[in-house]
Amino acid sequence: MMRRVVSLVMLSAALLAGCGDDDGGTSSSSTTTTTLPPLQCPDPIAVSSVEDLVAVLAATAWEGRGAYTSGPLPITPDLVVAGTVVLEAADLPIPANCLGRSDCRPQGAFRVGTPLPGVALEGEAGLDCTSGAVRLTLTDTTVRLRPFLRDTHPCRYNFVPLVEVAPPCGSPCGDGQALCPVDGVCYAVGTGFCQACEGGTKEACACRGPEGPLEDGASCTYWQSGDVRCNGTCRQGACAAEPCP
Repeated sequence: MMRRVVSLVMLSAALLAGCGDDDGGTSSSSTTTTTLPPLQCPDPIAVSSVEDLVAVLAATAWEGRGAYTSGPLPITPDLVVAGTVVLEAADLPIPANCLGRSDCRPQGAFRVGTPLPGVALEGEAGLDCTSGAVRLTLTDTTVRLRPFLRDTHPCRYNFVPLVEVAPPCGSPCGDGQALCPVDGVCYAVGTGFCQACEGGTKEACACRGPEGPLEDGASCTYWQSGDVRCNGTCRQGACAAEPCP
C-alpha cells in the first residue's frame, strides 16, 4: 500500500522574519541573518500506475500561489516511475476548495520548468494568462510533483489548478540559482529565493538582489495582488511604495 505523503514543514515564524519584516520598511534585512534547516529529502515513493500518481496528488495540499505569496509550497517526495505512466488533466484530483468556487477553473493542467529526462507534455490546455498541457507522460524516470492553485486574476478565473513537474529532491541548480533546503527546489538567487524559500515578505524580498540586500534608494517593485504592481525605493531593507493600493 502506498505510503502517505507527508507535506514539507513550512518555515517557522522566525525564518519569515529573517528576510525582512512587513513593517512599512522600519527593519533592515542587511542586519539580519536567515538560518535555514539542513536539507532532508523524504523517502521516495514507487509509482507504476495512474492510480499511484492520483493517490499521491490527492494526499498533497493544493495551496495558492501568486507573485505576492511567500514560502515554499507542498511538494511530493521523489516519485520513482517504472515503465510508462500517462496522466490526463481530466484525472487530476482537483481539491474541493477549488471545485466549490465559481472563480476557480474546474480543470487542471501540467507544466514543467527545466526539461527533464523521461518527461513529456502534450496538448495545450487553452488557459487564460498562463500555459499548461493536458497530458503528462512519465517513462522510467524520477520526478516530484507540486500541485498548486495559480492566481491568474484578473483573467477569466482567479485561480487555475496546476501540477508542476520538478526534478528529484536536491538536484543540482543552474546558473543564478540556489538550492532551498526547505523543499529541495532551486530558486533564482535574490528576490525569488528570499520569497519562495525563506518566506520573506514581498516588500522585503523586492530589495534583495543576486548579490544581497539592495542599497537604500535603489528602485524596487513587487506585486501587491494578482493585478496590482507597486513601484518604490528601498528603505532599510524593504520596498517603500507610496501610494500603492
